[in-house]
Amino acid sequence: MRCKSCGIEGPTQHVTLWQNVGMIVARQWKKIDGDLCHPCIRKYFRSYTLTTLFLGWWGVVSLVVTPFILINNVYQFFRTSGLPEPELTSGQLGSRL
Repeated sequence: MRCKSCGIEGPTQHVTLWQNVGMIVARQWKKIDGDLCHPCIRKYFRSYTLTTLFLGWWGVVSLVVTPFILINNVYQFFRTSGLPEPELTSGQLGSRL
């Protein structure tokens, strides 16, 4: 199956990862939802989870939402930890660099 993020053909798994940034009165959020390869899952998990961990707490709604987002992201990451790395062919190797 093809990865939604990088387009590499290989083993993928469906994940939904969230990011939350609290801003006292408002909040911004992003999500990635789809079939991703293990390197992309790792990349989005690291980026979204660290951003949420450090910037997700500022605001009343964000204070409540942030723990659920962090729990979801950790669950999604560990649920997909057994996914094998994609085997890159010479044509795919250039697109990953």
